[in-house]
Amino acid sequence: MIDKVVRADSRRLGAVMALSVETQISGDVFILHCEGRIVYGDECAVLRERVVSILTGSPKIVVNLAGVDHIDSEGLGLLAGHLISARNRGGELKLASPGTRVKDLLRRTNLDTIFAVYGHKDEAVAAFGKEVA
Repeated sequence: MIDKVVRADSRRLGAVMALSVETQISGDVFILHCEGRIVYGDECAVLRERVVSILTGSPKIVVNLAGVDHIDSEGLGLLAGHLISARNRGGELKLASPGTRVKDLLRRTNLDTIFAVYGHKDEAVAAFGKEVA
């Protein structure tokens, strides 16, 4: 069930950025639907700002990567850092619906052993309910 949806304006200073982020709330889990590329620059800044603002309220985050076609080293570092921040607050950051290219990148960097990766956002959200506090 969706409680609330918030869309990020993907335009900054009149230039179209290569990443847009839409926030959906399901219970106490925040789902970030990312569209585009998670790369060094404004793209990572948008995602960083969104996650930092969410972590103050809930450390349970799902990043839906279905619309992401590329992640660079800055993007991987950003996701890993936010995973640590969420865990330090008693929560978790889960990845959902990575495409073939992103899934292969996670495998090659062994980050698929660090992140909980799910085939669909609903599976990732449901997994929060199965965790023992």
